Amino acid sequence: MNGLSAVYIKEIRQYFATPIPYVLLAVFWGLMGYYFSFNVFFVNVAQMVNAFHNMSIMLLLIVPLITMRIFAEENRSHTIELLMTLPLDEAGIVLGKYLASLTLLFFMLLGTATALVPLTVFGQPDLGPVLGGYIGITLLGATFLAIGILISALCENQLVAALVTWAMLLIFWYVDYVSNFAPNMESARMIRHLSFSIHYVDLIRGILPLATIVYFVTVIVFATTLTVQILKARRT
Repeated sequence: MNGLSAVYIKEIRQYFATPIPYVLLAVFWGLMGYYFSFNVFFVNVAQMVNAFHNMSIMLLLIVPLITMRIFAEENRSHTIELLMTLPLDEAGIVLGKYLASLTLLFFMLLGTATALVPLTVFGQPDLGPVLGGYIGITLLGATFLAIGILISALCENQLVAALVTWAMLLIFWYVDYVSNFAPNMESARMIRHLSFSIHYVDLIRGILPLATIVYFVTVIVFATTLTVQILKARRT
């Protein structure tokens, strides 16, 4: 077993060794099922746009609870030094932890796929946009996770890590409001491009513009690279 696999398996085991992930999964699936059923049976809207919107908001709230312990607990208990003894560089450690969090995200979103059953029974959905929507929500959630892991690497307290992550996600979500005070149109356009809420409108409709994909991938790479540099600084 190589170091990357060891980190990944360790993280997965730690996730499911406590009741927190089970509670988060149950809450996420329960609320998504309720909202979707309400739209289908009471609003008579058999489509996934509202469901993807609700998923986005729920991920904004839940992801900080997933990432808060990833490095903060290691820093608090000083087991980060033991982790550094693995035959694996800092990038592999970050990747192993990030892949573990992505696995939990995958299970969260997979559980919502049961909504496709009533969707196909009560409507005639175009599954292309639905698949695109799931890809988009996964990309959005992966971006949230990368930011959360970066914040966790800077903290020793899980609660602080969660609160700071919430703050950062909210800043990126509402940063487009700052564009109203931009000195010119070019600056306003650049600020709006940074806003998660601007990009997610396309994602929940199953549209995947290249600029949006590049933006979120860039944020993921930037956040994980910073996390790697933080670990390297601590090793020295």
